[in-house]
Amino acid sequence: MLNIQFFGQNLHFAIGVFVSLTLFAVAWLYFDAWTNKKARNNALRWIGFLLLSISFLVYAVDIPWIGTSTSKDTSFGLLSSVVRVLGYLFIIIAEIMDPLQKVPTHDAVELDKKQNKSQSFSVVSSTASAIKVLPVLGATLVSFLYFRRSTKGLERHLKPLALGFMGLAVFEILAQAYLLRGSTNVVINQAVAVYGPVWWAENLVLLLSAVILGRWVWRYLVKRFMSQLFMIFVTGIIVVFLVTTVTFTFLLLRNIQNATLSNLSTTANVLNYAFDSKRSETVSSSEALSYNPEYISAIIQKDHKKLVQLSANYLATKKQSMLLITNDSGQVLLRGEDTDRWGDSLSSDPLVRKALIGQPSSSISTISGVLAPTMFIESTSPVRDSNNLIVGTITTGVAMDDAFVDGIKNSTGLDASIYSGNIRSATTTLTADGKSRWVGVKEHNKSVNDTVLKSGETFSGQLDILNIPYLAVYRPLKDVDNVVVGMILVAQPQTYLLSTANQSIQLTFILATTLLLLSIFPAYLVSRYIGRQL
Repeated sequence: MLNIQFFGQNLHFAIGVFVSLTLFAVAWLYFDAWTNKKARNNALRWIGFLLLSISFLVYAVDIPWIGTSTSKDTSFGLLSSVVRVLGYLFIIIAEIMDPLQKVPTHDAVELDKKQNKSQSFSVVSSTASAIKVLPVLGATLVSFLYFRRSTKGLERHLKPLALGFMGLAVFEILAQAYLLRGSTNVVINQAVAVYGPVWWAENLVLLLSAVILGRWVWRYLVKRFMSQLFMIFVTGIIVVFLVTTVTFTFLLLRNIQNATLSNLSTTANVLNYAFDSKRSETVSSSEALSYNPEYISAIIQKDHKKLVQLSANYLATKKQSMLLITNDSGQVLLRGEDTDRWGDSLSSDPLVRKALIGQPSSSISTISGVLAPTMFIESTSPVRDSNNLIVGTITTGVAMDDAFVDGIKNSTGLDASIYSGNIRSATTTLTADGKSRWVGVKEHNKSVNDTVLKSGETFSGQLDILNIPYLAVYRPLKDVDNVVVGMILVAQPQTYLLSTANQSIQLTFILATTLLLLSIFPAYLVSRYIGRQL
């Protein structure tokens, strides 16, 4: 998403500036015509094109933001629409005032067809949405008037202007797609989304319109030396500003992305302390029970009922998820969470095996579940009698469940997930109903599986999690034998990152546009000076 965001925002800005420059060139052409002959209609035309040029400069800095319901729902978008409507209005009035140059006929009898037409312009609605729809009407009417002048009249050279404004009319229609971004239809919503197919079509149509208008105006500007110099200077300045802006925004996004990934990696490292804390709790609990005389006596006597009575409230009071007691041969005497299941052997269990030879240890293990397996932090301690002989083992454990990852999110603000192997066993990510959790989902990303599960290393980067773009860090979870048994994910949606970057990028665009406007007047003075010298 970051690459699409970067490319889309800078393309939006570049096209907006290019269209603004093209319309400014047309305004300059009509202004030059007006200086030779102070005709009112030419004055209205160059003012109208100048307003359109200004409106597309404002449009350029009104960058589209992912995660918002509309890319036009901003003060810049509204200002651009208002100025554009005024520009279309001035051009329409000028075209109506200027009489049509009729094509001469050689018929013996010529019929005069006179039609009295009246035009009225009124504000239909004062709401922002109505104002944003008006440019569609404005561009369409300007295109029609230029087509009329270039087909029914003699001014064939104005046909590119008609085609250019027809393209602007299509652009204005496509720009209204933001009204459908609240649709509950998935297909429609994806089609009209920011950086969706309609958005790209909107910008490509705008670029094509600018190319048509630019080719038309360039044929006239090259006929005057001073105009050539002025446009060359302005174009050079724009190119410099665009390259500088694109480079800066690229570096800005990369720096923000790298800083975010670095913070995520730091947070993932800090989580080791959370694991160590939970491990210490289980170690402390298992050791405390291993020294309890009543437990020692019950284990020596293999008294299951006595152990059930002793541990009746243990799990609840100590906030432990499991309690497992075995005798000196590894036979289960008690499962605190399921007291009816006992008598089986766990002599092959790594923790029990180590405890029976006098080595207390901790590990991460997995227990199968209905929807998804559950990961546990377990600690096992040997139980000794009065002669210091090992008579059994006691294992306590804490589940790394939804409550565990919720605690991570509450303290860091980041989404977190626990994986047993590549299967998600606990997560902060909710389903569409806002209540259920996305557990039991497999991680199919090959880079993640190879880096974390196979190589036992940390993975960090951009990836989609359940079709949502994230910046993510995966760290391996290892058991007592240093074998990778799962992984933990710490991630942040890219929308949070983009909301921070968007503000900085928009300020950059505003600054570049301001400097561009300030540089136009010096470019004009230099061009005029060189022209006079020659």
